[in-house]
Amino acid sequence: MRAALPKNIAMGHHVRNSSQAASLVAGVLQGDAALIGSAMSSDFIVEPTRAPLIPGMAAVKAAALEAGALGCTISGAGPTAVAVIEGEEKGEEIARRMIDAFLSVGKLKATATVAQLDRAGARVISTSGLE
Repeated sequence: MRAALPKNIAMGHHVRNSSQAASLVAGVLQGDAALIGSAMSSDFIVEPTRAPLIPGMAAVKAAALEAGALGCTISGAGPTAVAVIEGEEKGEEIARRMIDAFLSVGKLKATATVAQLDRAGARVISTSGLE
């Protein structure tokens, strides 16, 4: 999937993506789920190139947003999709709609995990077996 990315990027796209990266950081620092969702759904470089390579991804994103997700995009190099929600009550419904879209449009079986953001971040949780 990385090989599909363009070698050259228009300055306007670079500026917009950099702006959205800053918004993403601000959203994380402020605990603003709506800002995080908006920023991660506003990619002008990677997602437009990679999404067509993932069967059903456009439908998955549309399904997530229609079901109430604050944002949805490709996670990592794909084909994983991630959605941002506020409150777990919508999570299962959004997950079900994303799975249904992957199956009905992309003809892909999918699974979903609804999880809370780990606000503590990276840390050592065990040193057992590392000695």
